[in-house]
Amino acid sequence: MILNIHTRAALTAGLIAGCAILLVPGLTKANAQNLAAAAPAAAPATATPAQPRPGYVVFFEPNSHQLSPTAAITIRLAADAARANKAHIIRIVGRADYAQAVKDQLVLQGIAPTSIALVGRDDSGPIVRASTGIAEPINRRVLIAF
Repeated sequence: MILNIHTRAALTAGLIAGCAILLVPGLTKANAQNLAAAAPAAAPATATPAQPRPGYVVFFEPNSHQLSPTAAITIRLAADAARANKAHIIRIVGRADYAQAVKDQLVLQGIAPTSIALVGRDDSGPIVRASTGIAEPINRRVLIAF
């Protein structure tokens, strides 16, 4: 039995979906089973749970954009994770001087400068608002995300 392309497509789609198509003239049960056996198998549904995106926070000392030893370790861990996750773009979010210091250290860690995007922020969005007017250490930070 010869079926045109539209009939084959409808039959295949119906069989893959688990439907019984009985409206094709001249189609026998044996022909339908042969067509079903020739149809590509449906791919098994694999639900991959969403993985959290890694994020790293680098803190700075008051009035300094120099990296502390702890900050250097954090940046190294971020660079290692970016390579492991094959990150195409690494975003560095923070004040310009802090963000540039972090970018420079990422480049020293082997991250391509063209894959790093700096996103400047001013001091208007602190994590902690100090009522005394003293700058809180937690507000002197840069976020590394990819």
